[in-house]
Amino acid sequence: MTVELKIAQQIILPNLKCSEKMYVYNLINNIRITYCDFYTSGYLIINKLKFLNSTMYEVAIIFNERISQNLLQSISKLLKDLGFTLTVITQNTSIVMMLYLRNNDLLLQTLSDLHIELPKYSKKSHQGSLIAQNRKKFEKYRLFIRIREFLDKNIKEIEQYSKFKYDQKEKFYNSKNELEIDSYLREIVIYQILATIKNNIQINPDNSGEEFLFVGLKQQGVLLDICPMRTFRHSTYKELKQCLQLNANVLDYLVVRIRSQMGEQIAFYFGFLLYLIKNMLILVVFGMITYSLDEYFGYDVTKSPFEPLYATLTVLWAAYFVSQWNQKQKEYQVKWRSHGKNYDYMSSKIELSLLKCLKHKKHFAIQESVKKIIYSNEMDPVTGLKVQIKQNIFSIYLNSIIRIIGYVIALVVFLIVSLNMRGYVDSKQQLYIEQIQIPYCKNIYVSYLLAIIHVVVVNYLNSKYKQVSITTSLSEDHKCLQTFERSLIIKRFTFEIFSAFFDFFYIGFVNDDINQLKQEMIQMFMVDELRRIMTETILPSISKLRLIRYEKSIVKSLPESQQDTICQEFQLNNGEMQQVLQSQLISCFLPKYESFDDYLEIILNFGYVCFFTSAVRMAGIVVTTFLFIEFFSDYYKIYHLYQKPFAVKSNSIGPWTKAMDIICVVSVFTNLMLFSVASDQIVKFFPNLFEETNSQPQITQSQYDEIEDNEIKIMVTSCGLLTARPLPNKSSQATLVVILLEHILLILIYLIKKVINLRQTWVDIYLKRQEYKRSLKE
Repeated sequence: MTVELKIAQQIILPNLKCSEKMYVYNLINNIRITYCDFYTSGYLIINKLKFLNSTMYEVAIIFNERISQNLLQSISKLLKDLGFTLTVITQNTSIVMMLYLRNNDLLLQTLSDLHIELPKYSKKSHQGSLIAQNRKKFEKYRLFIRIREFLDKNIKEIEQYSKFKYDQKEKFYNSKNELEIDSYLREIVIYQILATIKNNIQINPDNSGEEFLFVGLKQQGVLLDICPMRTFRHSTYKELKQCLQLNANVLDYLVVRIRSQMGEQIAFYFGFLLYLIKNMLILVVFGMITYSLDEYFGYDVTKSPFEPLYATLTVLWAAYFVSQWNQKQKEYQVKWRSHGKNYDYMSSKIELSLLKCLKHKKHFAIQESVKKIIYSNEMDPVTGLKVQIKQNIFSIYLNSIIRIIGYVIALVVFLIVSLNMRGYVDSKQQLYIEQIQIPYCKNIYVSYLLAIIHVVVVNYLNSKYKQVSITTSLSEDHKCLQTFERSLIIKRFTFEIFSAFFDFFYIGFVNDDINQLKQEMIQMFMVDELRRIMTETILPSISKLRLIRYEKSIVKSLPESQQDTICQEFQLNNGEMQQVLQSQLISCFLPKYESFDDYLEIILNFGYVCFFTSAVRMAGIVVTTFLFIEFFSDYYKIYHLYQKPFAVKSNSIGPWTKAMDIICVVSVFTNLMLFSVASDQIVKFFPNLFEETNSQPQITQSQYDEIEDNEIKIMVTSCGLLTARPLPNKSSQATLVVILLEHILLILIYLIKKVINLRQTWVDIYLKRQEYKRSLKE
């Protein structure tokens, strides 16, 4: 009896119904392809049985109701010939074709074509070739293998992997005669099979000229969507409980589980989020110490000598975190085989045209307009035929800038109006607009109402700009999905970070008011977080409840013969079949998930912590709390409220790392400005160069806000409200001190990154071993 069967008898079978037990035994004894995540042997088999026993169909193809019956039958016949089991369910406005791939040979052949790496257990052929070529090389190879026993466990595991070859598949079977495949790889393979089905006149008489069948059907408007299917039998609490029972690292455990189910693109996001939360705990501790010291000595934020020290720590922590994340990201790349020539080859082989047109509704309309703008028909001087010649790339990007500039102007105008409405623009300033000033805008209820209006309008402008940025990025004719997404991220990130931080920069560095900055940050942060929870979790949950009622009625109305066929196919009773089928149908019509908004939220929170630490000492504690909420909210919504995205191979979080690098550098200047210009903090450190402006008549911010006469306000401001100023004849020395501090911080950031990058990790050893192994083969 195998170890897996013993585990199944002891753990799984007692919790199953009698009708399911024989099905489990058959799976263990007969199936050769195991879906696993390589964590522990015990959890491996549990995960395998959960996956196979809770899922019926894997992918849904959703057609428009106007599709002809002949075309539907032709597609069904083609997919059955390829080895898919399928069923068709008619709904009010669509027809859903649900697929399950039974053809394991096609699965393995596609894995081989994509150069997917799998654990390889037989090394005899390689050793034999080395002996035949060179005896000395063989001895070196033996030493190379022998030293592996003393290396990091990650190296030992990863070096088992090799490029899968269909004609050598026996070498990839383990001791139990099983081929170990991560479940998300199966999803990649199914997508590749569907994406590369050729378009032909026999199947699709209205052939639009597209090379691939489903891309052509999407262009004709016949195909609505293709999406992976899933059930909603998922519990975060149970996964955390299992993690504790296995004494596993929570961070690595959850990321591995997410990768095995969702693919690497989603796993990178959650790995990044969890790693940030873990490192944010440092700031929480020091933030609480700073707060306690300020309270004990009676300092406020404008004069505290502890705030600049905490700000310095935060800036250096940010540089440390980004460098450490780069190291962690490299670990994920190596562990997940997302590096090297095999990954580059696989990325080039995966057909992305279907994924691109499914993701963006206006794809084909934009592509047609692109051809008119950037291509022209000219005579080829060699052949004499007319060919399409691409125009100057400058005209393409100029067209994008012209379309974007209008939204940027609209955003700037609204932000200026919003600042006036909320009373942050003084009558002496050039941006002051008297006609839109609102009385009692400093009242707590009125201020929160205005903040809500501000967040809603900015979010509306962001959503409109999102559509324009997608359109312009598509019109730039990117040949690779990665370059397209990089262009899209740069456009959207620049726009949204400007809209998020414009107010704070104006209040902090134009008004030089650190107290108002603190109040505004807390207010806007709280309102925006509530907006996110409402729009990303609560509203989708309500819409899902409506969908559940509808799909329940659809499943119950299926013909009995169709229900019996599905039950026999997957060896389930009628009640279980209806429950799973209903759950899978619901997953097809949920909104599509986009990682951009989640990444943006995390990077904005990172910016809140880094940019204005001198103003809000509790920013680390507040942001860490909301990051915990964000993690559970995102984890819940991606498993229960959004359509499961196709698993995509990925090797990083993309340009977001560069965004954090920029934030690190900019935070040096923002915190120095708050330290030296917008507060009296600098006086505590350099009393010989600066004077405290509160030597003028004492006045608090609340008293200043209650002054109705603008001329008196100007007089008070000219006295230096809440700001330090250099002593007479000390201005040049004071400026040099600030510049020196800025240079010191930038040098420290550089040194932190350099030291961390120079440190050798197991990843560096593994990469060097791979180079050495290639040299032995030559």
